[in-house]
Amino acid sequence: MVDSDRDGVTIGRGFGDGGPHSGMTERRAPLVVACFLLLVYALTLAPSVTYWDSGEFLAAIKTLGIPHPPGTPLYILVANVWGRVLGPVFGFAWSINLLSAVSTAVACGILAWLLARWTRDAWIGVAGGILAGLMSSVWLNANETEVYAPSLLLSALLLLVAERARVEPGARWLVLLAYLVGLGYSLQLSSLVAAPAAAMLALSGERRGRFPALRMAGAALLGASAILFMIVRAQHDPGINQGNPATWGAFIDVVTRAQYQPVSMLPRQAPWYLQIGNVFEYADWQVALGLSPEAPPAWFRTPFTLIYATLGAFGCALHRKVHRPSWRVMLFLFVCGTLGVVAYLNMKASPSYGYGFLPPAAKHEARERDYFFVIAFVCWGMWAGMCAMHLLSRFGLKGRVTALAVVILPAVLNWSAVDRSREPIASAARDSAMRVLGNVPPRAVVFAYGDNDTYPGWYLQQVEGIRRDVTLVTIPLLGAGWYRAEVARRDGLLPNDVVGSWRGFGATLIALCVAATDRGRAVIALTVRERTAIPVECEKRTEKR
Repeated sequence: MVDSDRDGVTIGRGFGDGGPHSGMTERRAPLVVACFLLLVYALTLAPSVTYWDSGEFLAAIKTLGIPHPPGTPLYILVANVWGRVLGPVFGFAWSINLLSAVSTAVACGILAWLLARWTRDAWIGVAGGILAGLMSSVWLNANETEVYAPSLLLSALLLLVAERARVEPGARWLVLLAYLVGLGYSLQLSSLVAAPAAAMLALSGERRGRFPALRMAGAALLGASAILFMIVRAQHDPGINQGNPATWGAFIDVVTRAQYQPVSMLPRQAPWYLQIGNVFEYADWQVALGLSPEAPPAWFRTPFTLIYATLGAFGCALHRKVHRPSWRVMLFLFVCGTLGVVAYLNMKASPSYGYGFLPPAAKHEARERDYFFVIAFVCWGMWAGMCAMHLLSRFGLKGRVTALAVVILPAVLNWSAVDRSREPIASAARDSAMRVLGNVPPRAVVFAYGDNDTYPGWYLQQVEGIRRDVTLVTIPLLGAGWYRAEVARRDGLLPNDVVGSWRGFGATLIALCVAATDRGRAVIALTVRERTAIPVECEKRTEKR
């Protein structure tokens, strides 16, 4: 049977026998999805700091600081308030990890509501929302401190407001949509992957009256104005102050990520086919990662990937049949989240991909970048859940229960690979930081080489107040003038002539060692990698650990 929505678009009614008399309503669907996923995320939530960016974010949130460019100021502000409220009760790190869980659960609840609305079937909304939230990359963002979880929430809010703008002609929803786009810019650019699709959705309905261009521009600027927090806060030199955007020039360098020397779209850093192949590799990790976490393909994991990929393809076709305007939007969102991300980011091959195709000396990314494609995996999950529920719900209650089992199965198949609550994973990052800081002499200067040496240490010092007498020096950052100035300003470990002009790592490390030993401070090199970066003159003054 068919009916028409408010703008005259033909849609299905009771598409999967999930209408108002099925026990599940459009309003209940997002609540069911959000509560279920929040429970799953909470059971696998990291109790403390994790590796990579978590330690830096936690330290920046605690100190109202500025993490690595582009700074994510809105995330820092919101998380700081959240931590002040819940931290005294549950502990600071666990509370901020919970923010990621709540953000992702609510985001998937919103997507469930949209899918239920478009299909007029609340059970389809439930199935699609749950399966989207159980994709491994989505889940891994949800159980640690990570900006990509609030970013997904903002993406969902963009689509929600765009849907309201589609069915309710007028200015207010478009102005709110523009404001959210501005907030996305001050939160994290990944949230704006959904912005073109949201604009497409908002403009797919009948528009009456003037297009509020000036008000939308003003609202977007107002939302983006949160980035000005960085230039204000940098004046106070917080504990985490990456880029030190205390001047307008330094502020622009942080916002534009000048420190990382962003690459253009051409020439490609890896062949197109390899970059697209990376997406397929990450897709093969989404529904059964716990069965085999290594690089694809895998005999135990890949068959499940193919099954759910088939469900997603049929779900996409079903969506086109039941509500073509929203199908176009989701298809566009899926393309933006795959080919669009590949084209724009122009990444090198992942650490686990490209061997045998690229020369042995070819550069690889420092870590897996599957989290960049979360929006695409969410679309896939929504379509696969939609197909499973549509096919099985025709068999009544037993069919719906079976469909729910299909969409919940990835919770079982992924669990062991994404569970951050169990040891030794639960304490690994904090324990490694304690090994670095806990056994060095008082006021030691410790050379570290990468994020996983530095960030957990920053967490211990800034959040837990442990070994704040120790100075962690991150060797790769010494090439940045703002970092040399920080080392000189805070610890007096570099003379002005070394701060003002880059003389290479060798000369800079020698100057550091001389200044440290002159002040009676021990110099510690953690690993062979740091020691091989230290010149002979400096090595004589350096203790090996």
